[in-house]
Amino acid sequence: MTDNLFTVWGNAVLNPLQDIWGRFLLFLPALVGAAIILIVGWIVAAGLDRLVTQILKQLKIDGALNKIGAKTFFDKSGVDLDVSEVVGNLVRWTILLIAFLAASDILGLSKVTDFLNQILMYVPNVFVAIAILLIGTLSAHFFAGVVRGTIGAARVKAAHFLGAMTKWTIYIFTILVALNQLGIAASIIDRLITALFFMIALAGGLAFGLGGQKAASETLDDLRKEVGHKR
Repeated sequence: MTDNLFTVWGNAVLNPLQDIWGRFLLFLPALVGAAIILIVGWIVAAGLDRLVTQILKQLKIDGALNKIGAKTFFDKSGVDLDVSEVVGNLVRWTILLIAFLAASDILGLSKVTDFLNQILMYVPNVFVAIAILLIGTLSAHFFAGVVRGTIGAARVKAAHFLGAMTKWTIYIFTILVALNQLGIAASIIDRLITALFFMIALAGGLAFGLGGQKAASETLDDLRKEVGHKR
């Protein structure tokens, strides 16, 4: 009777433990595989972060942005902009997300896998938004110089004002386009972009109209002199 009681209690304790141990042994390869993926992913992510950052620093992108005043613009906005480090960090976290996604898939964590997959699909939008900001910043500096030079050639006093207005309009336009790419308040930003587009077109037409009067007049005078000389 006592032996049977001990046997029953022993089975009641040992059977669940054996079941847990068996499940752990079945789960162990997946756990080891996930750990290896995370470790390798971390190493690769850190290496690519350093590599991309160094390459961008060699290209002197940050220096170019500083020369055109982009750093001053972002400093006033309270943003410490270092494009090389930002892109490097994005590359690192993208690799880490891929590693976490693969590890969660191996472990059978479907909810976590779906969540990480949604984040990973959003990452390209961030890269595109950064590219838009860089191109927009360079364009703002270029067109501001064109407007100042064109209107200055006509000796219009508002050349610097219109140049600054052009630069800041393109800055704002660029930020709105980047936010739209990120899907932030898309409907409102679409309307603002449309309004700014017309403002830019109007400012550009005014600038080139005022500046082009003198250039057109000089061209016509040269043409008249050339025709008169041939006669």
